Amino acid sequence: MNFFVQLLLFIFGLLVVGLVTATVALIIQRLLAAQLAERRRVLREEFRLKLRAGLADLSKPGNNGIGWVAKSMQPKGKDAIEAFKNAIIDVYGESDEMNRENLVTFYEVSGMMSDDVKAIYSGSVIAKSRSVFRLGRLHCNGAIEALTTATRHPSTELRLVAIWAMTEINDTRAVQPVVVALSEADGWQLMQAANRLIEMEVDLTLPLLDLLNAAGAMRERRERIAATILDLISDFGLRSRDRLNLHASRHAAGDLMRSESVDIRTRAIRAMAALGIESSSDTQNILRSLDDAAWEVRAVAARAVGDLNLTEAIPDLCRAVSDKAWWVRHNAAHALKKLGEPGELSLLQLMQSEDRFAREIASQVIQGA
Repeated sequence: MNFFVQLLLFIFGLLVVGLVTATVALIIQRLLAAQLAERRRVLREEFRLKLRAGLADLSKPGNNGIGWVAKSMQPKGKDAIEAFKNAIIDVYGESDEMNRENLVTFYEVSGMMSDDVKAIYSGSVIAKSRSVFRLGRLHCNGAIEALTTATRHPSTELRLVAIWAMTEINDTRAVQPVVVALSEADGWQLMQAANRLIEMEVDLTLPLLDLLNAAGAMRERRERIAATILDLISDFGLRSRDRLNLHASRHAAGDLMRSESVDIRTRAIRAMAALGIESSSDTQNILRSLDDAAWEVRAVAARAVGDLNLTEAIPDLCRAVSDKAWWVRHNAAHALKKLGEPGELSLLQLMQSEDRFAREIASQVIQGA
């Protein structure tokens, strides 16, 4: 009995010692982490001050250029280099255009841009993300190839940072890789990137349509990219038409309205509605969609007729009010109301229709239900 008691006490003692050891180790680890964070903060602040002073010296007569500044500031050690890179980002954010250009040149000639590009190919996900952020923030055009690689990484977070960085650079070469990356994104991510693409202040039509033509033979990938491009065209058509060649965009949307995919046809109609009608062929593309085999396409087409104010389509809409699909009837009736007096007169006539469903939906729309 005494043996078992002693054994239990021994085991208990081991547990207590282990617990105390683990607690002490955790405390030491946290202290070391706090000291490291403080050291990095101090280093970062020191480098910020040196960079500001170096940039101020550049404006003085007899300076030896940004290359001399780079050589005079060579941080040693991993922590110092990381702190220095972050200090460059800090000073970049507070500088005027000329000093920003100097900082980017400094970043390149000091070899830091090359280091960050290497990290994208061989670093950890955290290191990749930090490098991608810096390259985007500093508008490093020379890093587009590496950033394109990051947009294909399995990590969603890294892909989103890379998309942000590509749009931040404001180069048309970034558009295609961004759109390909967005074809794997959800709706919220797509709209966030659409905002960034609009801010690029370039004509986005050519890179978008080139990508559409080069999407490849794999049907799933081709349709995924086409859907993303059409969603972007729709968004730009509503918010920023100056970013598009409207004629070329309408032509592309018209072609995709004949796609085998129901989803692509509906998105193409939405894109056309956002861009607006330019010719009779555009109108015919919309009207032809009212007879599509898929009810989803007919429903979107009926709504587009109202949005585009196509009064010549009133007979087609009256016929669609008797469609077997409720959404088609609903959208067609509401489109008639959008078309003003001629459309409302047609709705009143439909209230006398022999078709019970047409009478009901026309009555609901007239009464504002």
